[in-house]
Amino acid sequence: MKAIGLAGILAAASAVMAGEPLRVALLDFDNQASVSSDAAVVGGVTPKALTDKGVFALGALLANDPAYVLIDRREFISQIQSLALTDNDKKTSVKPSFLRAAQAVNADVVLRGNLLSYSPGKETVNQGGIKTEFQTLTLRVSLQALDTRDGTVIAMMEGAANRSFRQSDVHQTVVGEDELVQLLQSALAKAVPALNDKLQARLAQQNSRPKVKLSIKAGAADPAMVEIDGMLIGTTPLANFQVYAGDHVITIGKAGYQDISKQILLQADTAIEVPLFRTKLSAEEMKEVLDKARVNVIAGTGGVEPAWIINTIDSGK
Repeated sequence: MKAIGLAGILAAASAVMAGEPLRVALLDFDNQASVSSDAAVVGGVTPKALTDKGVFALGALLANDPAYVLIDRREFISQIQSLALTDNDKKTSVKPSFLRAAQAVNADVVLRGNLLSYSPGKETVNQGGIKTEFQTLTLRVSLQALDTRDGTVIAMMEGAANRSFRQSDVHQTVVGEDELVQLLQSALAKAVPALNDKLQARLAQQNSRPKVKLSIKAGAADPAMVEIDGMLIGTTPLANFQVYAGDHVITIGKAGYQDISKQILLQADTAIEVPLFRTKLSAEEMKEVLDKARVNVIAGTGGVEPAWIINTIDSGK
C-alpha cells in the first residue's frame, strides 16, 4: 500500500460546507527575486534572507485567521524527513513526497509561498540644483495552494506592499530588517483573503458533485487496508463510505497478501467483495489465482446489471 494518511478534496470540501476551517500545512517559501542594485537602501538584507522568514511570517498570519487551522510545521517536516520508501521491502534513497507527509498529518491543503520581487523604484528630481530621489520599495509575493492528493495547484494569488520615502544629500533612509518583515507580512495579508475565496469557491464546487456510498469487504482477510485514489481511507470491512461519483482507483492490501487494484466507474451505491491471496504461493496456487481472481461488484439495485466499468490496473510488478 502506498498512501499513509487521510486527506483530499472530499474532506476539504466537507469541511468548507460544514463551516470548519481548513487544515493547512506550510511547505516552503522560495526566492524568485533578484538582488537589488540598491542594496544599501535595505541595509544589505538580501531577498534570500527575507524569504527565510517567509514561512514564519505566513504562519503568524494564518494562525490568527479563523478560516484555517495551522498544522505544526515541525510535525510536517518531521514526517517528510522520517518517512522511508521501500522497494521489495528494501529502503530506497528516494526521498518521500511532501504529499505523503501532508496526508500523514491529515492536511486539507498545502501552501507554499514565493517572493516575486524585492527592489526599490527610483525617481530623481532636480530642484534648484539640489537632486532629490523619491524611492518606493515594493515587495510582491505569491501563494500557491496544492491539492494534497496529487500536488496540482488548485489556487494561486499574489499580494504586494510598498513603502515610499525620500533620499537626498542630507537625508538618507535605510529600511531596517524589522520594517522589511512588516512589508512582507502586509503583502501576504493581501494575498491570503483572495486565496481563501478561491479555495472555498473551488471546494464548494467540488462538494456539489453527486456522491455514492461504497462498501468493501476482503472476505477472510479482513481487516485489510483500503486506498481510494492513492489515499488511505481505512480498513475493511468498510461500510457506506461516501465518494464522488465517477472513476476511482481502489487498492486493497494486507501484509502477507498481494495488493489488488482496480479502476472502477462508480455511478450508484456499491458493495465490493475482494478476494486476497497470499504473496508466497506455489506454482499451482498461482495458476489458480490467475484463473479465478477477480473483483465481484454487487449493485444495490435489486440484482440489476451494474452500470459501471471495471478495468484491471497494471501494478507494475
